Amino acid sequence: MRKNIKRGAILSALVVVAFFLVYLALLATAVLEVPEDTVGWLAVLFAGAIFTAIIVGVVLALSQRLKEIDSGEEEDAKKY
Repeated sequence: MRKNIKRGAILSALVVVAFFLVYLALLATAVLEVPEDTVGWLAVLFAGAIFTAIIVGVVLALSQRLKEIDSGEEEDAKKY
C-alpha cells in the first residue's frame, strides 16, 4: 500500500517539475528567435527564477511527504 502512495507522490511531483521545465524551455525557445530582445531575456530569467523556486519547493514537499509516508502518519490520520 505504501509503495502505491509513494509512487503517486513521486509521479505528481515529476509531472509538476516536467511541466515547469517544458514551459521554461518553450519560453526560452521563443526568445531565441529574436536574440537582440533584452526584455525577452529578462523575462526568461525572471520566469526561470520563479520556476526554479517552485521546483525546489515541490522537491522539498515531496521529501517531506515521503518521510510522512515512511513514518506511518497516514495510517494515524485514518483513525479520525
